[in-house]
Amino acid sequence: MKKLPLILIAEDDEDDQMLMKSAFKDNKIDCRLEFVPDGEKLMEYLEACETTPSLILLDLNMPKVDGKAVLKIIKSTEIYRHIPTMIISTSSAAAEVKNVYDLGAAAYLVKPASYDDLLKLVNHLTSFYFDAATLSEA
Repeated sequence: MKKLPLILIAEDDEDDQMLMKSAFKDNKIDCRLEFVPDGEKLMEYLEACETTPSLILLDLNMPKVDGKAVLKIIKSTEIYRHIPTMIISTSSAAAEVKNVYDLGAAAYLVKPASYDDLLKLVNHLTSFYFDAATLSEA
């Protein structure tokens, strides 16, 4: 039996969490979603989990430890650096985008303004990573 991919999402806004869950469900994406409210909890989750996430989505602006700080940690840690880690933010500021790519982000995603656009984003993201790309299982 094939193991379902795990997507770990760090998002402090409960409404955004609900929208993401709905978008994955409405797109019929066969995966496990796990949410954490901040970067500190994300690192705790990674250290305690038995299943390495297939993808990580990080909100840029979170309490305690923000997305950039977590991205730095993930990309400097040998056992996590292979995980495609993407920033998702309401900001599209060029300096922010450049900064997170310099830190090793696999992608910078701007949070869509509409649910239809979120559905498209989730569909494109999962189609690429689960159908086109080959992910590391380490």
